[in-house]
Amino acid sequence: MSTNNYFSFARLGMVMKRDFVENRKTNMYVFLGIFLAFLGLYLGNMAEYNNVYNDAYLNRIAPSYINDHVSFFVGIFSFVLLYFAAEMMRNMRTKESRFSYLMLPASSLEKFVARALYVTLGLVLMVFMASLLAEAVHWLFMPFFKDFPEELKVCVWPEVWGKIWGVINPFQTRIVYLNASYDTDPSTWQQVEKSLFFIYLMGYAASLWQHSIFVLGGNYFGKHPFLKTIGTMILVAILIAWICTYMHWDNLGRMIGNLIDDHTHWLTEEMVAGFISFIFFAFTVLNWWLSYKLFTRRQVIEPKFRLL
Repeated sequence: MSTNNYFSFARLGMVMKRDFVENRKTNMYVFLGIFLAFLGLYLGNMAEYNNVYNDAYLNRIAPSYINDHVSFFVGIFSFVLLYFAAEMMRNMRTKESRFSYLMLPASSLEKFVARALYVTLGLVLMVFMASLLAEAVHWLFMPFFKDFPEELKVCVWPEVWGKIWGVINPFQTRIVYLNASYDTDPSTWQQVEKSLFFIYLMGYAASLWQHSIFVLGGNYFGKHPFLKTIGTMILVAILIAWICTYMHWDNLGRMIGNLIDDHTHWLTEEMVAGFISFIFFAFTVLNWWLSYKLFTRRQVIEPKFRLL
């Protein structure tokens, strides 16, 4: 069935509904796996903090109880997003599945967007729901931890996600002092509240770029795309490190320092962070575009050398 050249949200919804129906067991297993990972985290931390011998020790470790959850939440969330980004084209592994998917009455862009939404917004929603369910279920295991302190019996989920948002919130500010130097009176220093938005934007852009690399690897490699993408990244890193050993860093450092000193009136921290963010965003768009091109060129029968 032919389609027009316009992007249709109706056809996009049809493709997503079809993916959901045909892959409902796989989606259920993915959700169950994420849920068990979070539940294992809850139970593991409860077992670690089950024996607290005195109040002084409890007061010292109480903050670390939530911080341990924060670290593991970030680790699970990051791994899930990167792993399934590399598994973006899981439903086009076999000849039959590719034939069935390519024959859908929708454009290539609509099919690609459907898969992209699954490995981004869909997985974010899965992580939130699975972690919330693990928060509820872990209370059922509380009677098995008889020595677990009452002070640690708190709702972990809102505190953890609140701490994570407090760290990644791009609308934070910091206090800087203008005209501050050793030979001036501190009373003359001007205190200014400075936004950190562009600094955080650079971090977000770098994270999106890293995620797009796994999306590209998932569209290029046919088998074990996650491991092969990581292996490729390691090889590239080693190659870059080897090239860097032949660079004259002292001369480069002096050149950059002179450039900053000569253009301090416009070469601000925000401008540099914004420029670096633009570069990361540009490479992210490039990786997604290459992924789409690889997706559109997939054939029903692929050459053996493409099934790496």
